Amino acid sequence: MPRVKIVTDSACDIDPKILEEKGIGVVPLTVHFGPESYKDGYEMRGRAFYDKLRTSEYHPRTSQPSPGDFQKVFEELTADGSPVVAILLSSALSGTYQAATIAAQALEGRQIAVVDSKAASIGYGLIALEAQAMAEKGASFEEVRDAALKMASTHATIFSVDTLDYLLKNGRIGRAQHFVGSLLNMKPILTLDRDGYVAAVERVRGSSKVIPRMVELVGERVPFGSRVLVGICHADALDRAQALKEMVVPKYDVARYEETEIGSIIGTHTGPGTLAVIVIPVP
Repeated sequence: MPRVKIVTDSACDIDPKILEEKGIGVVPLTVHFGPESYKDGYEMRGRAFYDKLRTSEYHPRTSQPSPGDFQKVFEELTADGSPVVAILLSSALSGTYQAATIAAQALEGRQIAVVDSKAASIGYGLIALEAQAMAEKGASFEEVRDAALKMASTHATIFSVDTLDYLLKNGRIGRAQHFVGSLLNMKPILTLDRDGYVAAVERVRGSSKVIPRMVELVGERVPFGSRVLVGICHADALDRAQALKEMVVPKYDVARYEETEIGSIIGTHTGPGTLAVIVIPVP
């Protein structure tokens, strides 16, 4: 029986070349600076994006893949009868999930599950990697799909931003609207809620308190000592990412750890200085 194949999109912020080497299909989103367009992950990644963000006269915008982009990948991967599980950026943040769903519905008779991760960046990159590991061990389509759905429903995502301006400007402020205009030297700590929307958690006074409080908050959602997957991602803030890692990883039984720089899609909406930790109970 053909092995389950995994698909994700580029906003998971894992280098697409690494994903492809592992056998994971990748469908890129696009970032636009005025008339210039770049395929996320392939033509624009990490530091290059933040350098351009700081110097360009244009504020970037992003666009999702088309259903046709997904249909092409799905057709290729299912041609030999293989089932596919696609694990994608939160539907509350992008139309990527909807585009993939339309593509899957157009391919009648193909076994394709499209999973709304309710997560962003390395949060669903972790889910894709775990699903790939299960597939390589011979797990069935249903087992991989159900594990991905469970991880999407149990992940804890806690993040901080230097400013809410990017979330507000790009229409991704979600359920944290009431934080706008009320920070006054306070640092916002946010989450992705169970529906995958940006939501407010609390404000702390002083940047030195942000990382310790982020760790406390993720521990309230997934108890310390649990067997988990851990992801840390940052937007041009490597030193702070290392400090967060040193504080959170020893508190868990870590089955998988991944760290990445936030790419152009998520970075457009959160801005430089963003820092996030994602903890997912092992399914």
